[in-house]
Amino acid sequence: MPTKPRPSGPTASTTGPAGTTRATGTASTIPAVTAADGARRAEILACAARLFASSGSVGTSLKDVAAACGILPGSLYHHFASKEAILLELLVTYRCELDAAGAAALARLDRDDPGDATFGQIMALADAIAGIARRHRAALQITMYEPPAGASPQFAAQARRGPETVDVAMDRLLRRAQDRGLVEAGVGPAVLARQLAESMRHVALAILLGGPPEQVAAAVCDLLLYGIAVQPLDDAELDRSAATAAADAAVRAWGEPDGGGPRDQRDQRDKAAGLRSVARAEFARRGYEATTVRDIAAAAGLAAGSVYRMIGTKEALLGSIMNAFHDQLSAGYDAVLAADASPLAQLDALTWLNLNVLDRFGPELAIQAAWLRAVPPAARDLRRPARRRARQIGAVVAEGLRSGQLRAGSAVPPLDVLSACVRDLSWLPAWMVQQHGARAALAHSRATLIRGAAVRGRRA
Repeated sequence: MPTKPRPSGPTASTTGPAGTTRATGTASTIPAVTAADGARRAEILACAARLFASSGSVGTSLKDVAAACGILPGSLYHHFASKEAILLELLVTYRCELDAAGAAALARLDRDDPGDATFGQIMALADAIAGIARRHRAALQITMYEPPAGASPQFAAQARRGPETVDVAMDRLLRRAQDRGLVEAGVGPAVLARQLAESMRHVALAILLGGPPEQVAAAVCDLLLYGIAVQPLDDAELDRSAATAAADAAVRAWGEPDGGGPRDQRDQRDKAAGLRSVARAEFARRGYEATTVRDIAAAAGLAAGSVYRMIGTKEALLGSIMNAFHDQLSAGYDAVLAADASPLAQLDALTWLNLNVLDRFGPELAIQAAWLRAVPPAARDLRRPARRRARQIGAVVAEGLRSGQLRAGSAVPPLDVLSACVRDLSWLPAWMVQQHGARAALAHSRATLIRGAAVRGRRA
């Protein structure tokens, strides 16, 4: 009887302990995946996630990841062909966990009696989203920007994909609560669901500064569902406040930069203004760290050398963009807080001011949000105006609590945590303004942050 040939060379193998496959044969043998390989891959992913979350994926090399794992770069390539391969796996894991949390919430909704919807279920899903975002901060950061040039279609699709399942689950929970008379009829469940889920992800990005993430997440949920006002004002009263009038005056005073002067100076300013316009869009789209002067030059249709001659350095260009923004925004805050109005009216007017900022300074806001996540060391001083405005909001909240006009919430977070949550929620997301308009967004803020989405008298 003929004998079946025995494999030899690189393909020869024997079965090792616990059913694993052990490579045999020559030194050029390609080893099969073992349990040890899986453990090493997990270790590499964990190290990479920590580095990407703290230093950004752009500023972290595979050599940095290998050093953190205590292995040579060549050994890392045995497990991952590129940095994108690591990022993609982190993204897929993050998306899968979000999908699983949303699917589990939807399954519970389908099993439960329609009358069983409670705010506890809403807050439980919110807490699950926040927990996933905290565990996958590096992957979450990747989703905040456009994929880098040259990214594979698979990576780009994962980076751009939204967390649809958890949003759908949150929407259904809120609709059921509204059907039961627990949520005010004027609150849009879809808008609140998306805002609530997005706010939970922001907890992991450290946009809300101060306090443990769990405490921040609970405070945000409490503010959106139950509001900050002890005795809320109606829309007409808020519209008539001196603080709103000051905000409107500040918006009217915002002017376009680089106007007037001799013609030759105007031409030079026009070129510089055009370059700043391109740079602010690139910084907002890619993030400051990921944007190079060559990227800006290409987008502006200029040679890199011409850009350097016009702006000096990338940091100088960033400063020229953001300084004008901070000056005008801070002037608006000062005017609103100098108005003779209650703390509640001042917070409402600041939200209205912020909504107008979204329309006028959208790219600058995107750049500022990136600072709050990971500040480039050379641009650290540009954070000071934002910190000053944060202290101003903290003072308003403290006065409101002292006078009994504002409530701290059921969890009673420390003042710095409560103020940070109010500050974050006063900056309504750009998509809300783009889809519904500034006035509708203000009405939503009044129905949630000011008065609370839950029906008074039926609050858990």
